[in-house]
Amino acid sequence: MTDKDKILAKDSALVVADAIVDEIAKSIPGVNIAWGLSKAMYGAGMKLRQNKALEWVEMVRDNPQIYIKSLFEQTSFQDGFVYSLEKYLIERNENKRKYFRNIFLGFSTATDKNEFHLEKLIHTLSQLDESDISLLKDIDPNRADNNYQLQGVNSDSLWSLIHAGLVLQNNTARFASEAENTLPFINMSPFGNEFIKYITR
Repeated sequence: MTDKDKILAKDSALVVADAIVDEIAKSIPGVNIAWGLSKAMYGAGMKLRQNKALEWVEMVRDNPQIYIKSLFEQTSFQDGFVYSLEKYLIERNENKRKYFRNIFLGFSTATDKNEFHLEKLIHTLSQLDESDISLLKDIDPNRADNNYQLQGVNSDSLWSLIHAGLVLQNNTARFASEAENTLPFINMSPFGNEFIKYITR
């Protein structure tokens, strides 16, 4: 097979895969506006990332009780759909794409789409790595004192969570802990409590 034939075969495979994803999308009542906007803006990216595009449309197809025609008619939902799909297509990590889908499901069921922290949740997820997420899952948001010091953990991950606003540093104990060269006292932030719901489902 010549190089030209290989290129043509690859292009043909992409066209077939793209058609399959489109057919699944078209089978979902009401999705045409949101899907059409996404195709118009990110068609080339969707064609090159067929597996991710397929994961996305299968999520929508497999939740018919959520993704009803009246939802797709909401402008705020259409905007969130297009924004989220763009970010989803560039997410490399499979586990993070699962959490991403949980966030989008949360957005989809939110009463007020404009008040839902969609962009902030997605941006925060994109900034974290697996060790950061693992540490966040280990922090107990229900501790009675809600203010404690972790020991024996990855300090880089802890500081990542602090900088992301997911946990709060106790400034009262900060100087003592720094003097002793230990990790800071922390407690889960309100945003952390919101975020963690989507990574523990």
